[in-house]
Amino acid sequence: MNKLTQLAKSDKGKELIDKAQALANDPKNREKIETARGKVEEQIGVAKQKLAEKRGEKDDAPQGTATATDPATTPTPPAPQTAPPTEASYGGDEDGPKAA
Repeated sequence: MNKLTQLAKSDKGKELIDKAQALANDPKNREKIETARGKVEEQIGVAKQKLAEKRGEKDDAPQGTATATDPATTPTPPAPQTAPPTEASYGGDEDGPKAA
């Protein structure tokens, strides 16, 4: 952790942080992430449906609803949209990282 803190405080570390924040805020990159997230969620849904069919569940149950016998079909809420951390949240004072 000390090495990471030292890197974050160095000029090179600050450059890397700024570059990462710029990439994270780029609308094109955000669109790529959302597209990938959608594909993964779709694949998870298909896998859950196949698992439910394999377990013998009825097809008339609404998709995405949980059953008392199969908690694996409980839908997962989407991850909250958050901004990238600011420089202040990367480290603590001169004595070490902040306590969480």
